[in-house]
Amino acid sequence: MFGRDKKGGKEEIDVSRRRLLFGFMDRVRGEGEHAPVAAASQTAPVLAQANEAFATGNFGAAVGFYREFLAAESANAEARQRLGECLYRQGQFIQAKVEFERLLQKDRKNNRAIVFLGLVLARLDRAQKAAVVWKLHFDPQNVTLQRELNLQIALVESASEDQPADAATMAEAVEQALAAPKA
Repeated sequence: MFGRDKKGGKEEIDVSRRRLLFGFMDRVRGEGEHAPVAAASQTAPVLAQANEAFATGNFGAAVGFYREFLAAESANAEARQRLGECLYRQGQFIQAKVEFERLLQKDRKNNRAIVFLGLVLARLDRAQKAAVVWKLHFDPQNVTLQRELNLQIALVESASEDQPADAATMAEAVEQALAAPKA
C-alpha cells in the first residue's frame, strides 16, 4: 500500500507525507493551526473523536479522548498542545501548565505553547512569570498577537509594588489577540 507499511503487526501511517499534504492544504485555505494526525491506524479513530470534540468546543470530552490517544502516542506534539488548550479552557490551569511545559521541553520555540503557558501563569496570578515566558515568543507573521504580548510585558515591567499588573486583565487581552485574525 502507498504511504503505509507494516511494523510489528501494527499498521503505521506515513505521517510525514500526510502532514506535508495537510500542511499544504492548510496554507492554501489560510488556516494556521492544523489538527493532530495519528501515526497508527488503531489510534486514528480516537484522535478523530478528540479533534471533533475540540472543534465543537466540547473540551471536557476532548480531554478524555486526547489522554487516551496520548497514552498510545505520547510523542504527538499537536495532540498534547490541544490537550493543554482544552485543560486551559476548562480552568484546569495546573494540569494545562504541565502539558505546555512538556511541549516546551522538546521544542523551546513552540510559539503556541509559549503563549498558552504564559496565559496559564497569568491565570494563576503570576504576572511576572507570564511576562518572562512571553519574552520567548517571536512570530512576525502574527503582528497583532506579538504586539499584545510586548504590551503586556511592558506593563508588567513598569508596574510597581503598590500597583502590580492585573494578571486576569493581561490574560483577557492576550486571549483576545490570540482570537483576532492575523495582521
